[in-house]
Amino acid sequence: MKVKSVLVLLIFTLVYTTAFSQKKITWKELSTAYRNELFPKESDDKNTLSLKDIEGKEVTVRGYFLDLGADSMWYMLSRFPFENCFFCTGVGPETVIELGEFKNEKSEFKTDDIVIVTGTLYLMEVDGEYFYILNNCTVKLFES
Repeated sequence: MKVKSVLVLLIFTLVYTTAFSQKKITWKELSTAYRNELFPKESDDKNTLSLKDIEGKEVTVRGYFLDLGADSMWYMLSRFPFENCFFCTGVGPETVIELGEFKNEKSEFKTDDIVIVTGTLYLMEVDGEYFYILNNCTVKLFES
């Protein structure tokens, strides 16, 4: 009887953590999903993520923290440091994520801090381009 209880508990734990844990996602996966959404006929690989696969899901992404608002009211996560970000060079909007509903009340983070952000990923379409927004997010410093 004890073995059955342990086995049931183990199976429940595995199912629970698989079903409710966030997905760690890379910038390469985000870029590929973005490209596949804009140019679906050019994509040969059916195993890659699509934007619809990740929209509304809780994800974890590592990147550079950007404090862009004049009154520290607008924050983004970037694949690249500020000097190489989407706003400054020729890379696209798939390399930044807006941190929606995030308040940096104690100015704990500053531009170009490497952070890990977890939140629910949403997409916003404007004129045929998609922009990422991460809502209900938590931010913590990356410690290597």
